[in-house]
Amino acid sequence: MRFASLLFLVLGCSLLPAAPAPETRFDLSADVSETDLAAGENIRRGNARLVDGTTSLTADEIRYNYRTQVARARGNVIFQREGRRLLADELIYRRADQSFEVSHLRLGADPIYLTGTRIHGTAKEIIVEEAVATFREPGPWTPTLRADLLTLRPDDSIQLKGGRIGLGRGPQIPLPSFPIPADQAFIRYATLGAGYRRTLGAFAELDLQLPVAPALEAGGSLGLYSSRGVLIGPLATYGLRDATRQIRGSFRSGFIRDGGDRERDILNRPIGANRGFLEWRHLQHAGERLTLTAQVSRWSDSEILRDFRPESFEQSQHPDSFLAATYLAPTFALEAFARPNFNRTFRVQERLPELTATLLPRSLGPASLRLHQRGHASYAWLREEDPLRLSPTLRSDRFDAYYGVTQTSVPAPGIVFTPVAGARFTRYGGLAPAFDQSSLRRSLTEVGFDAELQAQATFPYRNEKWNIDGLRHRVVPRLSYRHIARAGGKAITPPAIDRRDFSTYLQPLGLDSTRSVDALAPLNTLRLGLDNVLQTRDRTYGSRDLAALSLAADLRFDRPSGTRALSELHAGLALTPFEWMRFDLYQRLATDRSELDELNTGLTVTNSEWWTLRVGTHFLRGRIEEYILDAGYRLNEVYEGFTRLHYDTRQARFVQQTFGIRQTLDRLWVLGYGVNFYEGRKREGSFGFVVQIESARF
Repeated sequence: MRFASLLFLVLGCSLLPAAPAPETRFDLSADVSETDLAAGENIRRGNARLVDGTTSLTADEIRYNYRTQVARARGNVIFQREGRRLLADELIYRRADQSFEVSHLRLGADPIYLTGTRIHGTAKEIIVEEAVATFREPGPWTPTLRADLLTLRPDDSIQLKGGRIGLGRGPQIPLPSFPIPADQAFIRYATLGAGYRRTLGAFAELDLQLPVAPALEAGGSLGLYSSRGVLIGPLATYGLRDATRQIRGSFRSGFIRDGGDRERDILNRPIGANRGFLEWRHLQHAGERLTLTAQVSRWSDSEILRDFRPESFEQSQHPDSFLAATYLAPTFALEAFARPNFNRTFRVQERLPELTATLLPRSLGPASLRLHQRGHASYAWLREEDPLRLSPTLRSDRFDAYYGVTQTSVPAPGIVFTPVAGARFTRYGGLAPAFDQSSLRRSLTEVGFDAELQAQATFPYRNEKWNIDGLRHRVVPRLSYRHIARAGGKAITPPAIDRRDFSTYLQPLGLDSTRSVDALAPLNTLRLGLDNVLQTRDRTYGSRDLAALSLAADLRFDRPSGTRALSELHAGLALTPFEWMRFDLYQRLATDRSELDELNTGLTVTNSEWWTLRVGTHFLRGRIEEYILDAGYRLNEVYEGFTRLHYDTRQARFVQQTFGIRQTLDRLWVLGYGVNFYEGRKREGSFGFVVQIESARF
């Protein structure tokens, strides 16, 4: 629950003027009842209790004035309203406007706990004097907010006078006095690390962000490296949400004058001393139809993150930048997409920009025909540059359009048959001088179908040990056929910018779903597939998959030279005999040699209370043969051990061995101790260790 919600629900609802309502129940009781005629008060002592509708007040003593309708409670005061509880030494309650005033306040609703010497307010604001708020239970490592005056406003913001933030009773950092969203008031983003790596020497790192403006938390990143120098840069996280828009994003950066052994980049070029990186992520929903997305990554060289932020490098080893705006209407979508290359060390298919209009699938003609149309058209300014300048820069201005029609029919129960017809036209202009023609044109037509048969059987089998309550076996054979041909004219060779990337999986058959537009060619292929799923009833809702097996292969009637008529057999298997166990397998079998070309497996076993284990294997003939183990074991509520082993069979060595312990502090911080051993990684060295403390994300 957010801080603002806590205070408004516990306190704020009592300060708002009461709307006209039917007479509510009022009762005043106690073990002893007295009357002070001079003061006009009824005094109740011993288990004193006041009930006013949904509000209840108990205390050692309650003095109630029937003329002013004011109750004064003292000693072990408990104030409750609609499931919320407040504890105090003294409290004044006014029935007329259902407001109250508290001294020596103590209240809490997980995860916020708040104390104060006095609380008072009006229908517009609540003021807590000498406020102390902690995230979760107070402790030496708990984020703690202190303020001379804490003013809570109806717009979910707080204003602090003399506000400061820190951990427990440790050093405190001043907070701004302007209003900020209440859930920004705590330290939500903080990481502190230290350790040693051969390439960096001894190091210490700190990332910290604090609220500096409404919806904005900003700070900096500082890294000290004995063998390299000082890395420093700003950080920021922002987020805003209201009835018409939603915005969130983050920015991080780092810059260093590197005085160590920088070696060479991926292009075998020397790396300069001035190094840095910046990354920006942005997502914005403007209304219900418009979405804006941005991602910007700028690296000074290919190794900057690998050297100084290895955990980020493991997730993304190739910087990519784009900006996109999408407008979604009921029947169509418009998109503007730009993909510039801010990192000339890497090869990027740039779009400067690409404009696309998409016709969403919709009915065509009478509903009885079950005809549906779809299509898209785009215009893109494309560019690709060779970082080594060994080949000429590719350029083209490309117009590309597709229109297709489908008709879905159910000739018999369980059988779905969908014929497909379509055409795609592409025109290239603005070509580089290497092309003899200033423009090229290509037209392709498509005919085919998608068909599937759905069959199932159920069995009344039960097994309490395996949590099986009945079995259902679903079998779905699939057939897809596509014939793509040139619609007249000769074959063309456009600039291969949007080309097919390396992939071992079956590629999309449809002419409309292919992204490698510049590599489109005639096709005459039948795809055969078979899906098997074995399910049982889930104990809470729906069904649970016990086993799933998928098989697929392509039969090529017309094929380029060097390819086989029958493709590899692709198989995927997933077994979940228990909720805590899962086995995954993907294999690619060469049908002409009856040999495995690829095999990937993974076994995950999880005991959510004590341990987790995952063992994975990756095999790609002639390229990869490795085994990976990730394991964690919970020693108690505070400590957890973890390890990661990565073994390369082709090189007969452990690429990585990691051993460590995680320690939880006050349920808010994770303190990790890790030791790493590497083989074959020149830049990382052969040994390293790190101690890191990271804040919980809340």
